[in-house]
Amino acid sequence: MRDRMVGVGIVGLGRISDAHIMGYAALDDAEVVALCDIDEQKIAEAVERHALEDAFITTDYAEMLARDDVDAVSLPLPDHLHHDFALRAIAAGKHVLCEKPLAMNAAEAEEMLAAAEEAGIVHAVHMQRRYSPAVRYIRDLIADGFLGELRHFRCRMSVHRISDPGVKLEWRLQADKGCYGVLGDLGAHALDLAHFTMGESAGEMVAAVAIGAIFIKRRQLEDADGSAEVTAWDAINFANRYQTGVIGSYQLSRFAPGYSAFEIDGQDASVGVRGDDPAGIVMVYERQPRDDQIPASEYTPREIPAKYRDGQTLFGAFIGAIREGGEASPSFADGLRVARELDAIHKAALADLPHD
Repeated sequence: MRDRMVGVGIVGLGRISDAHIMGYAALDDAEVVALCDIDEQKIAEAVERHALEDAFITTDYAEMLARDDVDAVSLPLPDHLHHDFALRAIAAGKHVLCEKPLAMNAAEAEEMLAAAEEAGIVHAVHMQRRYSPAVRYIRDLIADGFLGELRHFRCRMSVHRISDPGVKLEWRLQADKGCYGVLGDLGAHALDLAHFTMGESAGEMVAAVAIGAIFIKRRQLEDADGSAEVTAWDAINFANRYQTGVIGSYQLSRFAPGYSAFEIDGQDASVGVRGDDPAGIVMVYERQPRDDQIPASEYTPREIPAKYRDGQTLFGAFIGAIREGGEASPSFADGLRVARELDAIHKAALADLPHD
């Protein structure tokens, strides 16, 4: 496929679709050639917002999949639709980039990975934090042994739009549509971040404990009068253990304003990042012998080397894999690993709930 642009169809034009469309628009070897949504108004707004007047538009997914100029599909869809829409695209021979989390549970994710591998298509999951310069730099510091034997992974991720009681009962707040609420929403990013940075220095997750909360118990319905119960986590804290003994601790909330951050402690040094992608800086603490118990907080800023600030993106990697016949990262296999962990953490949080 090196002799032409890769044609991409965008399926689902909700809030996150803008990131997908702009991600492909920034590339020289891909173009958005088709848009699909059941809401014609959303299609019209996306066409105008992104100047896609030449794109094929449809409310029928089958029409998009039948087009020869659509080589790949991007699926910025609600979680409960990922499985069906990805399988249909794979059956049509299309490459697939799916929003995170890959699926509602590990069983669905296993089926998606098996189908993608059998079809020989390129598959990817939109867990884009792997492409942050800070994250790639920290991964290499760990691989090079700078931190020594790893001890801790700590992560805080937060958003706060849903803390507004006026937000209606959208799909993210329903257990049968949004994968475990905030656990699938932010936890997919956090868990993949841990695996990508630490790799074999941590290994697979082997145990987890969790506490979850739903702060606003009922919400007004979106398309009807009345209200209904919120069934997906608003916030969750969990701790886990990895194969090598690394201890993880995570705080995830859709009710907390402010920042996201993560830190990794090793025997010899610690690194930390505050914000999704700070302006070329990570914080480093190189451990020194101490005779007291004063908190060892003397982190110093370190500039990220220029080679990590090269503009790489997940969308570019996905299109590159299609053109070159390679594999994308993170793949459905990475999405499956995260799905298995999400299942286990959700089960642990349910076990913590009080019983009558």
